Amino acid sequence: MQQRKKEHFLLWQTLGTVLFIAQYLMTDKLTGAITFSIVAVRGLIFYWYKKKGLKPSFKILLVFQAVLLVSTWLTWQNILSVIPFAAASAKTWGTWQDDMKLTRKTSVLSQSCMIVYNFSAAMYTGALTEVCNLASTLVAVWRYDFREKRGEAA
Repeated sequence: MQQRKKEHFLLWQTLGTVLFIAQYLMTDKLTGAITFSIVAVRGLIFYWYKKKGLKPSFKILLVFQAVLLVSTWLTWQNILSVIPFAAASAKTWGTWQDDMKLTRKTSVLSQSCMIVYNFSAAMYTGALTEVCNLASTLVAVWRYDFREKRGEAA
């Protein structure tokens, strides 16, 4: 979240997502693993669009949201399965936006959801990672959204 350029943010996010996929697979959290696999593909596709100076169409956003919904339904384990879906859906909408301010806001929501999911699933290292991610996002919100708004240097 400490990136000014969206394409840099998308690459770092995709790398982190791959590491989360491994964790979810090792802990038998199929919904999380599949959801984050979709998120990794989304990150690469959105990165490709951004490098070309384009924005993915609304149809592409809807396709990703539909795929997330179907994958959650197919891999349903319990009510906690809805949390990765909610987090990924919020983050998909946020990363689809051109405005990094909106991306950061949806990241706060997504990371908060994943903290709850990881603690509930007894994946404490994942929860700790998300706490660190959330702290970084809140610092980025302060640096880029509030400080610069007031005219202070970042």
